[in-house]
Amino acid sequence: MKKRSLWRKAVSLGMSAALVFSLAGCGQGSTDTSGNAGTSGSTEAETDARETAEQAADDGEVITLKGFTMGNEPASGMDAFYEQLDAMTVKDLGIKVRFDYIPWGDEKNKINLNIASGEYDLYVGGNFSDYKVMATKNAFLDLKPLLSEVPDLVAHYSVVSDKTLESCEIGGKLYGIPQFGKATDSVMAGEGFMYREDLRKKWGLPEINSLETMEQYLYKAKDEYPESSVVMDNRIWSAVWNILAAGKYLELDSYMNTPYTVVAADDPYTVIDRTQTPEYKTMLEYMTKWYKDGIIDHDILAASANEGNKIAELIKADKKVTATNSPAWSLTATVNEIARNNPEWEMGWFDYGFGKAPIYLPSVSSATCISINPKCKEPVKALQFIEKAHTDQAYYDLLRWGVEGENYNRQDGNITTAGIEASNVKPSWTGLVDGYMETEIPSENAYWQEQMDATRVTPEEFSPLDGFIFDASSLSSETAALESVKAQYMTPLLCGVTQDMDGDYENVLAQLKKAGIEKYIAEMQQQLTAFQEKKAAD
Repeated sequence: MKKRSLWRKAVSLGMSAALVFSLAGCGQGSTDTSGNAGTSGSTEAETDARETAEQAADDGEVITLKGFTMGNEPASGMDAFYEQLDAMTVKDLGIKVRFDYIPWGDEKNKINLNIASGEYDLYVGGNFSDYKVMATKNAFLDLKPLLSEVPDLVAHYSVVSDKTLESCEIGGKLYGIPQFGKATDSVMAGEGFMYREDLRKKWGLPEINSLETMEQYLYKAKDEYPESSVVMDNRIWSAVWNILAAGKYLELDSYMNTPYTVVAADDPYTVIDRTQTPEYKTMLEYMTKWYKDGIIDHDILAASANEGNKIAELIKADKKVTATNSPAWSLTATVNEIARNNPEWEMGWFDYGFGKAPIYLPSVSSATCISINPKCKEPVKALQFIEKAHTDQAYYDLLRWGVEGENYNRQDGNITTAGIEASNVKPSWTGLVDGYMETEIPSENAYWQEQMDATRVTPEEFSPLDGFIFDASSLSSETAALESVKAQYMTPLLCGVTQDMDGDYENVLAQLKKAGIEKYIAEMQQQLTAFQEKKAAD
């Protein structure tokens, strides 16, 4: 798509979003934010909507859809949240929606169990789950035939390209509505290393801008904070890989979904065995050294798939001073809480890829998605609820932030969580975040915000891999065997748990070959070549 067309569409949507926001603001201006939705502060329209919801419930006319989302349920505000949500959904769609919360940590297994239970209508999934694998097994409803029922949603996703939703398809089917990043003037901080900059200065260490300077900080942190392990995340290998590989390789998916393969940045249509690259071997050398020296926790293999919450709590309690495997956006709440309780701390950020790897327009092909159960009794209404969440500012703000006065406040018209207890900050409905509906909230830590702003750019092109989704449905036996090899042989080596790195590495290569890695790569190459040819033809 030409830049002029992209800009014209972005401006058009921006004006529409501003209009929706202003209208939503008028409707919310008199809304009681104390959680007592039945008080005299309610508007006549809100009262009518509430009475409609109550009457419909009494008559047994309203079907309740059930969904799950990630994070911890806020300590307060949920009664008011559902009261406000019901007032809108019953009036607009004739349904109610209720959410269960899944705390981060072993989330993949928990999500799989929730989907297997069959009790949910609305699912969420992304690179932290088996979303793409389960999609190929028809675990989710194909939404493509229903898109005519949600024209506003389709128009909304067409702001960047008419093929935005198409690029999220798997095998010609649309299994979820993806999270939607804004294409212009965006903070592009990705995954990186969070640390205490004030301590770095105190300890006389060099500025952290490389693997070597990061390593110096890790070793000093081990000496100064011996009560907790420096590295507690078993994905630490990916941090070192990302530093070593930045600008050299592109991921075909996420490293969690395709840990065996990459492509070269200058040859993006030829699949490479990641495990046989020189950077992979160098990464293993760091892992072995760090585990031996006690930088990596010696019980690392017992860690969950995501120790982010545990690590954040230790950092806030001044018992730990590093986080190695968190994307910048996921640290927002932690940094804000630190700013309130320890304003003198300077939270530093070393981004593993920014400035070294190319920056592309946001892709939805690998984004977190909201999906619908194929057995949902009201699939159209479920999809229309997702449409409302992405196109109606009142819906978006409620589902994204919660109840004003309970879960967030407004300051000069902008949303802020300042003054809200950390336990009351509501996690967004996972997969909802939409750059074109979002109110950007500056961090309460000015130093942190300065670092985030340093990554603010406006990308001008899509990744050459945008829209490529590997379909491994024909490789069920191979993928199962490869997963077994990863669990039994690769993961210990990737965490540095080895007495003979070279020998264990050669054994991993042998086990991968035995499990069918060559067939796996050949199938991926065939699909990637077909993708390249189709892209050239289009």
